[in-house]
Amino acid sequence: MVQAQSVVLDQWPTPLQLYPRDQSSQCAVTISGRIPIGSARAVSLVVHRNQTLYQHNRVAVDSLTGRFAFRPIIKAELSEYRFSLFVHPSAGDSVRVAVRDSIVCGDVYLVMGQSNAVGRFDNNAYRSEFCRTFGVNRGDVPYNPADTAWSLSNTTEGNNALWGIELQRLIAQQQGIPTAVINGAAGSTSINSHVIRDATQPTNLNTLYGRLLYRATKAGVAGQVRAMIWRQGEAEAVGDPDTYSRLFPQLYANWKRDYPGLTKVYHGQLNLLTENKIQAGALRDYQRRSKAIFGDNEPIATVGLPGYDGIHYGEAGYRQFGTELYRLVARDLYGATDTSNIASPNVRKVFYSTPEQNEITLEFEPGQVMRWPADTIIVNTINGARYTQSLRNFVYTDYPSGESNVVQSVSEQGNRLVLKLTKSVNAKNLTYLPSSYRDLEVGYYVGPTIRNQRGMRALTFFQVPIAAQLPGAQALQAVPIDTMAIRLAWKSPSAAITQWVLERADTSGRFQLLATLPGSATSYLDLRQTSPLRPMRIGAIYQYRIRAVNQEAESASSPVVTASLQLILSIKQELPVSRTAVDTTFVQTAVLIPNPASDQVRLKLPPDWSGDTVSLLVTNESGRVVLSRSERVPAGASSMPFSVAALPVGPYLITAQYRGGGLRSRLIVVR
Repeated sequence: MVQAQSVVLDQWPTPLQLYPRDQSSQCAVTISGRIPIGSARAVSLVVHRNQTLYQHNRVAVDSLTGRFAFRPIIKAELSEYRFSLFVHPSAGDSVRVAVRDSIVCGDVYLVMGQSNAVGRFDNNAYRSEFCRTFGVNRGDVPYNPADTAWSLSNTTEGNNALWGIELQRLIAQQQGIPTAVINGAAGSTSINSHVIRDATQPTNLNTLYGRLLYRATKAGVAGQVRAMIWRQGEAEAVGDPDTYSRLFPQLYANWKRDYPGLTKVYHGQLNLLTENKIQAGALRDYQRRSKAIFGDNEPIATVGLPGYDGIHYGEAGYRQFGTELYRLVARDLYGATDTSNIASPNVRKVFYSTPEQNEITLEFEPGQVMRWPADTIIVNTINGARYTQSLRNFVYTDYPSGESNVVQSVSEQGNRLVLKLTKSVNAKNLTYLPSSYRDLEVGYYVGPTIRNQRGMRALTFFQVPIAAQLPGAQALQAVPIDTMAIRLAWKSPSAAITQWVLERADTSGRFQLLATLPGSATSYLDLRQTSPLRPMRIGAIYQYRIRAVNQEAESASSPVVTASLQLILSIKQELPVSRTAVDTTFVQTAVLIPNPASDQVRLKLPPDWSGDTVSLLVTNESGRVVLSRSERVPAGASSMPFSVAALPVGPYLITAQYRGGGLRSRLIVVR
């Protein structure tokens, strides 16, 4: 009879194992082994899903090698799977030789950094069979290579960051996906410690980097990690801040090499520390700019989190960070629709917005709805002392040698904050929040902060250049073209302009975006029927304004111009016509179908024109003839076709002549 010990399993799930899911939100569990040759004719695998029979597969044993294999598919869901393996001997009943339960399919996340990445509190009671980890995070101490077991998170075997537990809890409860978070952080460690990678043996257990890679490799997940969560920099901020920006690209490249499935890096931006290091602000600014430098990085502000003590946080702060991290992960990796204002606002432009340089505009990402805080009452929780902090004291021109408290008032304008200054300044750069902070009350910075409408704190920034105001459009004009369109034209004052923002308002006076145009544009046709805004009404007065934009700054809006579409009852000669045009009085307005047009146009003809010769003349705005032809209209024809496919976009005058009469109308050519 076949004994269980005679079956050798090469690949078999380990207790509590999580298999990474694929793009179809499922995974294959590879099971293989061998039995003594001739001892059995077949092997069966029975799979249960939450105690219910899910699959039953039977394969023949290779008669020459005794080998067998299965690849059952399980789903990424809040279900646990059990695998039971049976051998069918040549004679007699089948024998169960192995069983493994509590197997799941889901996503894997890694954590690296120092103490705020460890950040665990043992009194967080949340545990779930769908929240897992692997190995033991021993920090910056020798690692036992035998510590390679799967376990539930937040147990004595699976201690993990409190905010990491929150991330797992929310993914399980709101996305229905099991997760594993493998934490390789160690308190008080520098980026120098994390970046060390043994090129000949990357999983070298003598390095922080190697210990995490070893655990991920032993878990079988290194190739399918979804995201890295990185919270580190305190060691450099109080020591050598310049080291961080020098070494992080190397660390990032290592991650990309060893975790090829990595799609996101969530990069925590440091809070303000108390040690006086000017370049700590530059370190934080590098973390802010990580998204622009690496593309798949998502910086998250920690300034303003509750429970801050000058370096670490209470449970409320770590839990809130876990919630904020989850919203980003849900957007990026689970297709969540809750995406508005969930990211930390990141300043994109800082520029003077008046010629006098007494106003500075801060522009954040599109969609952010920015909020400037009122003066905030700070309470010292130790002695109950109360004092007021104003953010205007923490916005600096030409930091650290420049000025603060130069902000008189702030206007919230969507994704912009417009800072009205107390005077004109010639500052070259702007800094939001100092490099470090210590006071005689609380002792560390607890607010206020710039936020968006969801309460996400803006990323601090350091010595961001203030761009000069761009020159605006010159000689903006709005000219109606019959009842079909209003033509806007202007002159460009600078080659530095990369984009024009054109706005329109009706009689309500509320301007709305009409079009964004390339910097080379000097005209635009606002077509009555196909305008991006509501179709225009004949007789209504429309207002227009335009401003110049580039990557660093923009101009003020131009002076407003107005125009109104007017119904033309008769067409008179308005444009100069070449000498080839017939000098005739026209009393009929031509009907052109379609109008505006991009290719073929049909000129409707009066009934008595059928069967005779008609002359057609097309002139542009300057009166130059761009199309001229004369042809006999077939008997019974009601229209004369012609093509404008070769004509540039713009307005044209169409003139048709037959004997003593004629037709005339304007045509708009569009693309």
